[in-house]
Amino acid sequence: MSDFQKFLDENLANVQINDDEAVTDNSKDYDIYREIREMVIELRHDNQMTQKELAVKCGITQANISNLENGTTRPTIESLKKIADALGMRLVVEFVGWEVE
Repeated sequence: MSDFQKFLDENLANVQINDDEAVTDNSKDYDIYREIREMVIELRHDNQMTQKELAVKCGITQANISNLENGTTRPTIESLKKIADALGMRLVVEFVGWEVE
């Protein structure tokens, strides 16, 4: 695991949102890890691949693919890049405003 990923995991785990604070409805429902899980599952299915087939193709264990898909673990950027490469895609990370959905 990279130092940056460790930093993110440690610091994001400590983030607390006070329900009394003004928070947009979009942010209350925003779960990036759920979105990632759904994209990986959808792309794997679109490519008619089992978890095992994807694991072999990207060099990640089937257990790790399963854990990512069921939300047990959070993927690293490195593992997402390997999955994207295995699916013939390019991983793109971008920041967008809340108005875009």
